[in-house]
Parts: sequence; structure tokens; C-alpha cells
Amino acid sequence: MPGTLAYAPVATTHFLGPSAAVVRVSDRATADLIRLAVAARLTEVAAIVSDRSANRRLDVTSGLTEGVLTTADSAGRIPLSPRDIGRIAALKILGDQLPTATAQVKSAALGSAIAMGLLDEEPARPVHRMEGNVPLAGVAAAAARAVSVRTLSPGSATALDKVLELARQAGSQAALKDIRAERDCERRVLREQADGVIAQRTTVDAELTKSLNTRDAQLPVIPHVIVGGGWAATVDYLTLPPVASAGADVPPVLTVSAGYGVVNGLGDFRLTQPAMDNELPGASFQPGDFAEDRNDFVMSTAFGRAVGVARALAGMPTYQANVTGIEARPDGTAAADWPAEARYRLTTGDRRTLYARSVDLATGLGPPRIQQAAGDQLAGRTFVDPGTGYQVAFGPAGDTRILDAQGEPYAGQLPANASWLLGVQNVEGTPKRLYEPFLLDPQGRPTERRVIDAESRYSVDPQTRTVYAPDGSAVDPATLDPDLRARLGFRPEGYRDPRFVTDPDSPYSVHPMTGAVIVTASGEPVDRTTLPPQTLTRLDALVRAHQVQYGGQNTSASYRPDDDLLVVGGGAGGASEVEQAHYVTRQVTWGARPAKLGADYPKGPEGALDPKGLRAEWDSAAPARKAEIQRDLTFVSGGFNRRNTLPAIGAFSLPVWEPTLRTTDLPVTIRYTTTGRFGTTDLQGRLSTFSRIVYTIGQEADHPGGAAALLGTGTRLVAVLGPDGTEVNGLSDAPGTLRVLGAAGVTRGVLRLTGADQPVLTDKIKAQADALPPDARTIDPSIRYHAGRIAEMNRTFRR
Repeated sequence: MPGTLAYAPVATTHFLGPSAAVVRVSDRATADLIRLAVAARLTEVAAIVSDRSANRRLDVTSGLTEGVLTTADSAGRIPLSPRDIGRIAALKILGDQLPTATAQVKSAALGSAIAMGLLDEEPARPVHRMEGNVPLAGVAAAAARAVSVRTLSPGSATALDKVLELARQAGSQAALKDIRAERDCERRVLREQADGVIAQRTTVDAELTKSLNTRDAQLPVIPHVIVGGGWAATVDYLTLPPVASAGADVPPVLTVSAGYGVVNGLGDFRLTQPAMDNELPGASFQPGDFAEDRNDFVMSTAFGRAVGVARALAGMPTYQANVTGIEARPDGTAAADWPAEARYRLTTGDRRTLYARSVDLATGLGPPRIQQAAGDQLAGRTFVDPGTGYQVAFGPAGDTRILDAQGEPYAGQLPANASWLLGVQNVEGTPKRLYEPFLLDPQGRPTERRVIDAESRYSVDPQTRTVYAPDGSAVDPATLDPDLRARLGFRPEGYRDPRFVTDPDSPYSVHPMTGAVIVTASGEPVDRTTLPPQTLTRLDALVRAHQVQYGGQNTSASYRPDDDLLVVGGGAGGASEVEQAHYVTRQVTWGARPAKLGADYPKGPEGALDPKGLRAEWDSAAPARKAEIQRDLTFVSGGFNRRNTLPAIGAFSLPVWEPTLRTTDLPVTIRYTTTGRFGTTDLQGRLSTFSRIVYTIGQEADHPGGAAALLGTGTRLVAVLGPDGTEVNGLSDAPGTLRVLGAAGVTRGVLRLTGADQPVLTDKIKAQADALPPDARTIDPSIRYHAGRIAEMNRTFRR
């Protein structure tokens, strides 16, 4: 393989379209290994072709792999993927040569049986189970695989039994031990070398970006652009049929993304599914190849390495930029300035323009959803866009004023991002409310400028230096206690914004809203460009720590033992954040929106919260206890699953659940305090303070940068159906050259672009997600749901 990987697949398959495929073969493997690998790959292709000719595609991942097995039915059998069927063909070639085969063939047969999970040993730790989700592991998983091979591929049963008989022989035990040790060694080497290969690709992408940015002329029309950089974009690139080159100036397929996906960067964090549910079509190595324990949930590091290595080995070129808009070619003279062959125009965050013949949108669920202010809580409040300074002020009687950065009335057109954040725009000079303003901007900066003193509840607007009493009336700061006056920023040497955060390891302080730096002792401004890199890194970390964060931005390494954390969001994202924080700090408050009490709840496993038991207790509980139970059951939503009930790890395991404070009284205001903490008030006006706040209330494709926002309301999409004419694999425009793939295609914002088809498509997507294996069931944005569907779309994609 290119780069520094010590291992390579013997053969890989790539579809060239609906009627052709190519098998690429290693030039260093032995003839026997090539023969086996080609047999496996051709049999896999034949299975796919056979399924398509029968107008079907089984929604399965490969079950003939080592580790935990999540797809066994009540009879102990598993469905087989085309890849499984190919591996059975190769095993049959080996088994048919037994028992008189050479030692080399016997070793290959044993190695193949191990790799296919047919010889799994009992795991070192019991596999976690819960009611309704009882995966198989060890000997039981191996037996289920063997039964399935005999049942679904009866012509291979005899060969399989010969291989299993060989494995049972006393003389094979030493060989089995050696093979397992060698496989462990191979995986360790892959893990060690993967990061270097990924770093090389990132460097190449940076050089590509610099090269494209330094060109004076407009780039040629790019044959195919993939917007997105995570696993969905990678699977798309790996499984796309070949694209004709447009010349040496640009790659035929160009990925455009500022990053490489949230899931890949969560550190040593367990994802919601095991390795078999995260199969990546077209990838040379799978997440399980990088896993240390294939009976556990797959770690983000293992998954990220699989995605990153796949991207690197495929030479997937990424132009490092944010896409801010996608336009389809207009009709008539409106397209006069467009290149003749361009169908789409993409705009980037630095105002560059790219033209493309076809576009795939694989941007995921979208940016974090941000909480909005309550409509009945606006009177007397002013919200500001931290990026531009534009403001919206709500009077006591509900009147609305739009102000400029200096606080003067403004009747002009607001910048698009300011209008979106504040929920207003000027129409012929008159303010028009669109919706309630957001409490935070996308960077996590509060949109209310007042800084509150938690001890006295006095507050100050640092820009106007107006001081407000707890009842909201303006007061003269000279009348206040000197200590309070100083906390609000009024010092003998002059006024200093109380939001500045002091760096204990340097003589500087930094502003969490603007990044401005001052000398702590004097307040003198400092030019950031004059500071050493180490100091800037430390100051930037302080800024990040003093902004509200969103789900997926933190790992356990992001937290400190003295953090006093509020996590807002009761779903799977909130559970993940609570778990990460609990590795470091025990001061965690978890907030969720109140929910009605349901009639039925799942039974929790031993050592975890038992929602079914709580619901039964509620019937005869005292009123105060009923309120507690209803509050706790609010958190039992999409996040209560096998993953999040892991003993002593998951957020619903008792060692994590019990010390976590839980509340349904969510913030309606978020402001900085004079002590550098965040101050929040709930609907009852109660003030709380926290050193960190993380919002995990979902993601929103309609927010800037999300798929729906990029496409715009004028785009009309239709479903891309599978071979049976009913399976929904993604969305596209009418010509089929603009496609929405992966999680982006199941968001409400994007599905709205299907118009009258939305209700039917939503029901189909839900039904498809309900049929997934237990660890992925109902999770329609999941890797398990989309990876195979992207590959199927690409097998039949015509430009």
C-alpha cells in the first residue's frame, strides 16, 4: 500500500457502473492467496448481480467476521451479505482440499475460519446485554455463523465441516494460537501506522488547497464534487464509478470540506454499534481491523482510522473549505456567466466559486441545533450578533427595534447571518420578526451582552457601561458598593470589561467573545501577532473553555476535575456528554425538556437505571416521588440503549446516573458572570452558575452550513429508490446529478424539499430504520443505515 502500511488486501473490487466491475490484485501476494481472494471477490460480485436481477438488495452487513454478533434471529441464524458469500466460496476451496492438504493450505484454512468468526473464543469480559438486545459472542456466535453457512450455502457445508474438524484436532491447537497472535500483531501494527498515513493525506490536502487558492483564473468545471469530509463522503468516494478527467488542473472528483467528520475525532469513545454494524463498503480495512476488542462497541479511534486510512489509500483529494451555498444552473440569460458544461455553482466561506457537473451532498445531520429564547420572555431584553454587533431590542410592550453595533437605530438590510441569528430583518425600513432570537451563536457565544454578578444579581452592559438592578432598572454605578462596582468593571484606573479571562501562566487576559488580549495588570491592549505561539495556544484554549460548547466537540480529555458542568439535552448526545465528563468530574447537571409520562418503558439491565421499574413505582408513589420519577423518565428517550447502560461507563449505569444532578428546568437566559462562569435563569427566574455548559439538543440541517440551508428552499428533491423500487437510498434532484447522501438525506429540513412526498418518505425511512439490528434500530442517521445504501446508489449512478 502507499505510505507506510505494512499490510494490504490481496484483492479488492470496485464497480464501474451497473454492468461492470474491476478486481484489483496485489502484485506481491502468492498465487494461492490471489486465487482465493479473486474467487471471493467474483462470488461477491455475482451475489450482488443476482440480487439486482431479482430486484432486491438485502440490507445486511457482513456477519462472518470476528467478534460480537448482533444479527442472529430466534433460530440462531444470521443473514449473509454478498461479502460473506464470497468468503464462503474461498473457504470451500480450502476445505475441499482437506484432510490431505499441505500444511500451508491447512494453515490458510484455519486462518480463514478465524477471520470469519467461526472459531471465536469466549471473550475476556462478558458482553453487555439488556432485554430485547442480547447479542451473541464467543462460542455461541461461532456456532450461529456455522449454522447459517450450512443453511444458506448448503453446497459449502461439507467443506466447512472439514475445516472445523481440522480446528478441533489436538495437533492444530498450536497453529491456532500462533495465527491468533499473528493477527493481533497485524492489528497493532495497523493501529500504529494508520495515524502517519492519515497525516500524510492531510498534508497533501493542505497543499492541494493552497495550490487551488493561489490560481488567478477561475478553475475548470469539476466533473464531480462531494461536499462533506466524514465517513459518508468517504464511502461515496470509494464506491463511485470512475469519472472522466477534466484535465490536469483539477481532480475528476473533488471533496470539499473544512474537516473530516465529527465521529472520527471523539477519541477513545465507544460508538453506539459494534464493528460489524459499521462496515464501510469499498474500504481496504474495516473498523474491526483497528479494534483492540471486537466484542466491545467500536471505538471512535478505530472507526476514524478505518475512514482516514481508506481516504488516504484511495488518494481522496479534499479541498479544505466550508461550502456556504449550492445553486443549480438557472435558465436562459441568467446563466450567461456560467461555463457551458457547469450544472452547479458552489460558494465557499472565503467567497470562492467552484463549478461542477454533478454534486453529492454528504454533510451529515448539520450544525448543532441552538436553543432559542422563549417568546414570552423577550420584553426588556437586547440580543446582539457577536460577529457583527447588530442588535435587536425588545421593549416592555413587545415593540422591536433593530440597532447597529453602536446601539443606534438601523433601517438597512442586515447581513444574512445576523438576520438569521437575531430572527429579524428590516422590510422597507421596518423591523419584522421572523422567529425568536437564538441564545447563542454557532461558536457558543451568548447573544445577551449583559454580565451578571451572581452574588448581588446586578448586571452591566460592558459596551454602554449601563448598570442594572435586579429588577431591571438602570442605576448609577457610583451608588454601588465599591467591591460590587469593581466586579462590574468599574475600577479606579478605568473601566475593564468583566468578561476578560486571566491566564494564570502569563501576564495576559483574553476576551472570550472577541479573542482580544490585554495585559492583566494594566489593561493595556496587546497585539496578538506579537505573542509566542505557546501563549496564543493557551489563550485560545481559555477562549474555548469560556464559550458554550455543543455535542461532539469534547472528549473526556476536554474536562477538568474542578469543572461544574451543565449538559442540556436528554437524548443520546446528552448521555454521551455526561459519560465523557464523568471520567473527570463528578459535578455534572443533566437537563432535558419535560416529557409526558408514557405507559410503557424498557427494562434496564442489572446495574443500570430500570425505567420499567420506575414506571411501576410511579403508580403508588407519593406526589413528590412521582415528580422525581417523571423527571427521570424524561431522560429515557433515544439514548437509553445497550451502549449507554454499559456497567460503570454509560450515562444510565448507576455509578454515573446516581451522582448526576437531573433537572427539567432548562435555561431561558445564558449570560457571563463577573467571576468568569456562566449564569443561567429558568422560567421561574432562578439563577444558577456553571463553569461549563454543553448543548446537545440535536443538529439542524436548516442552520447555516446544513444541507437544507446549502440547497435553499427553491430546490426540489425526489427519492432515489433501490432495486425493488421501494427502498429509499437517498435523494436527488430531477436530473439525478445533485444527490443528498447519508444522514443529510433523512433530516427534516432536507426532506421538506421533497414537497408532497415528505410524509410518505418519512414513513419509509422510519420503517427501514425499525428493521435494523438492535444496536442501530430506529437510528436512521446511523452508519449502519446509510453505508450500504450509498454503495448501492453508486453502483447504478449515471451522470
